[in-house]
Amino acid sequence: MSKIHIQFLDSVNWRSALPADFVLNDNEVHVYRINISANHHLLEVFLTTLMPAEKERGGKYFQLKDKQRFILSRGAQRDILGRYLNQPAAQVAFELGANKKPFLVTDSTPAIQYNITHAGDWILLAVSNNPVGADVEFVDREFQFNDILEENFSQEEIAFINKNTPAENFYLLWTRKEALLKATGQGLGEHLKVTPSLNGTHPLSPELLCSDKTWEVSSFNLPGGYTGSIANLHGASRLMFFDINF
Repeated sequence: MSKIHIQFLDSVNWRSALPADFVLNDNEVHVYRINISANHHLLEVFLTTLMPAEKERGGKYFQLKDKQRFILSRGAQRDILGRYLNQPAAQVAFELGANKKPFLVTDSTPAIQYNITHAGDWILLAVSNNPVGADVEFVDREFQFNDILEENFSQEEIAFINKNTPAENFYLLWTRKEALLKATGQGLGEHLKVTPSLNGTHPLSPELLCSDKTWEVSSFNLPGGYTGSIANLHGASRLMFFDINF
């Protein structure tokens, strides 16, 4: 049985991405944060890079803010991944793999892998040569999460959540679980409870996909009351954090 190493990063150095940064070297995981409000001026530009199916999906959102978030997340994803592939954003192609996890259609070796997540005013995109998962959540202190604790968390995790700052603790652990399950391609399903999320090193349940591998999860805060987590294979552990000007 393999293990998972979990940590919280008290200090994260976000720096502006330069052209030379869009290359993945050994053991690197690149993490991009995109602020939605600050990039509304790119809506029309990003919309032109989307495929017809993406435009149709975006048009189905009832709320304007949800439609805008979809366009910005897809457009930013295409722009950034296109830079790694040396392709125009509109030519970046995706397909659905196992468990409906999307992947890049590319001849690059090793294959570039990614995961994107968004909540409220933030988008996170993680890029690596190995499986990677990302999750970001707004710490909503009004959300009544007590009713879902028993079903999705261990007793030790519940005890941690109920200490001092319950809302912050809940979302911290939730993002860790979701990031790992997204990295493995398993999805949330019925596996949240057996997915470790406390700081430290833990064994992985054989119920989890890729439980024969060793994983790492790193968590951090984002401005405005958000928490994010990145999951990656142990050894692919050089995390680099970027802001980007499109």
